[in-house]
Amino acid sequence: MDGWIFIDKPKNITSFDVIQKLRRILNIKKIGHSGTLDPFATGILAVALGEATKSIHYFNPTKVYAFNIVFGESKDTDDITGKTVNRSNIIPTLEEIDQCLKKFTGKLSQVPPKYSAVKVDGKRAYKLARNNEKFELKAKEVSIKSLECLGTKNSKEYCFKMECSSGTYVRSIARDLGKMLGTFAYVSELRRIKIGGIAEKDIILLDKFEELVHIGVHFEVMHSIRDVLDDIPAVLIDDELSHKFQNGLSFEYHSKKSETNYLLIETKNRLVGIGRETKGKIKPIRVFNL
Repeated sequence: MDGWIFIDKPKNITSFDVIQKLRRILNIKKIGHSGTLDPFATGILAVALGEATKSIHYFNPTKVYAFNIVFGESKDTDDITGKTVNRSNIIPTLEEIDQCLKKFTGKLSQVPPKYSAVKVDGKRAYKLARNNEKFELKAKEVSIKSLECLGTKNSKEYCFKMECSSGTYVRSIARDLGKMLGTFAYVSELRRIKIGGIAEKDIILLDKFEELVHIGVHFEVMHSIRDVLDDIPAVLIDDELSHKFQNGLSFEYHSKKSETNYLLIETKNRLVGIGRETKGKIKPIRVFNL
């Protein structure tokens, strides 16, 4: 069982809860996910099984979110699950929001929410926040390809869509947007609708997947490592070279591509691993035992 499944994470459970349930359902030890979703969020949770866990780091990090922001109020968690901290009568117009959104595209420095899994001196920030401990989080660079306001849901709530790099906090976007507009804001709804080439058409509800496991047809909704990493260029080699590669040995390869690119190494029959070109040779980075 070496591949990927894409679960439609339900509300009010953690990403770790989903992994634990899948571990029990599938009776599998090697399992992991790419990109945590907050408990109140829904949408695509990318889950790697078996040898596919070795490919998590190389899975396309670009993500697309659909979310709603409520203006005129802030929460301690920056989302709907938190306690109200501040209120304001200032509710921005669509035109005012659009003007500010231009400042949120490209590379920018973002401070994660206080209630996040970021570590501060070895401790999770959310645990420190729950204990009312004072601490500061360092800003980190993220990249936002696009951010648009799709319109209003009601007088205080607006709908948004964003394409961004891995590690971008939607809750921080809401917090900072509210501040820029002279008011307060928090995320009321959040759904991840795309990761790389995986869209909502590729996902399955957790309960539905469990049903498929019980009748033994869950393999039909699994995706191979090769399919999931289809944005990485591939190099076809023979069996002799594949044995060398799997034993940690490099082989000669010359290409005009950047030496920083990862390459999928495969034979006619199977995926062998992931390598990187360095000085005219491909060096093994990850080897799959498929």
